[in-house]
Formats: sequence, C-alpha cells, structure tokens
Amino acid sequence: MTVSAGPAPVGLFGQGAHEPYECALRLGGGTLTLRPAGQGSGPGDVSFDVQGWCAEATVLEVLLLQSLNGPVLDVGCGPGRLLSAAQSLGLAALGVDTSPEAVRYARGRGARALERSIFAVIPQSGSWGSILLLDGNIGIGGSVTALLRRCRQLIAAHGTLLVEVEADDVDVVFPAVLEDAEGHLSDPFCWARAGTSALASRAERTGWSVASTQRLQGRVFCRLRPV
Repeated sequence: MTVSAGPAPVGLFGQGAHEPYECALRLGGGTLTLRPAGQGSGPGDVSFDVQGWCAEATVLEVLLLQSLNGPVLDVGCGPGRLLSAAQSLGLAALGVDTSPEAVRYARGRGARALERSIFAVIPQSGSWGSILLLDGNIGIGGSVTALLRRCRQLIAAHGTLLVEVEADDVDVVFPAVLEDAEGHLSDPFCWARAGTSALASRAERTGWSVASTQRLQGRVFCRLRPV
C-alpha cells in the first residue's frame, strides 16, 4: 500500500529557493539531506554524500556497468560519474538531468548530458540498450508508475532497466525538500521511495518483469526486462 503525504508540489529535485543542490555541486562536496517538506508526516530523512556523487564510479558500479549493453541512458545523471565510467568501458552513454550545474559538471568530465526531464523528448526513443535509475532516482517525479512507464517507452525490445531500490520494504510518496548542512532549503518537490515489493507491483502494471534482485555492499539492485 502506497503512503502519500500532502499536496503534490511542482518543484524539481533540490532546486529553487536557496539552491542547495546547485551550490553543493559547485563546491564538489558536503552533505545534503532529503526530508519531508514543512511539518508534514513522511518517511525518515536520507543523507547524501555529494563528494561521492562527484567522485569516480565505485568498483561495484563499474562491475554493474560491465554487465550491461549499450547504448546506456542514465536518468538523473547528476555530475556524471556513471556516464564517465560507461564511456571508459566503451559504452555509448547519455545522461539527462534537470539541474544545470549537474549537466555542466558531467560535460566537464567529457560525458554527454542533456539538461531536461526524462518526461521530455529523449533522443533514440525505443532503442536504449540499458537505462539506469540509481542513487534513489526511482523517486523522480513522485510516481514510480509514471517513471517506469516512461522508461518502457524508451527501452529497446531486449534492453535492461537497472533500478536501485531501498533495502527496506518502503513504499511512500511525499512532498520533500533538500537541505544542506547550513540549513539552506530547496523549494518543495514531489518524491517517492520504493523497496523491492513496491517496484515489483508497479513493474507488472507498466510492461516490465523483474529478472533479478541483488543485494551488494548494502545496496539493492533490480534488473527489469520489457515484456
């Protein structure tokens, strides 16, 4: 059962108001906290290490990329560590992100990235060999169903959607804000958090089957195939 809290805001991840996401990317470090907006109820806070986002891909992430076929579409690519790793492996890769600073950062490390929503026009629709939804990006837009349906439109017939889900069996949609260590807030945006059960139930309704689930180094990855 999905838990939903409050009205759906129209902001984008970490953007607006004091722009904590953009500022953290310019600094290349710091901690950002995702939490429910205002005084509304919602799930617990989640902290992100921005330096990790800006660093090179981990050994685990490189191994995951090695198991995929190109071309690779990284949804919510951030500063481009996965794009850079994919290209180093000889995989054609493109990232999309709504943050201008994230796209600038990704391009600065030689990656291909577009400043746009995944729900906007995406090149090579229907021919992506692999699509990535890592780092909590299954939450983009606050609707797992809508995001999976959109990825289904973009994937090739025999492609793979690699999704990172939460280790806990969570299923929640809520108005969120991003906050930096100095208390600077973004505008509210709609976000979702999902575990394996939540993902599986929506996959069945959006043209996907869950081919495998792996728990690796404290992270949980699901591979989805189009049906």
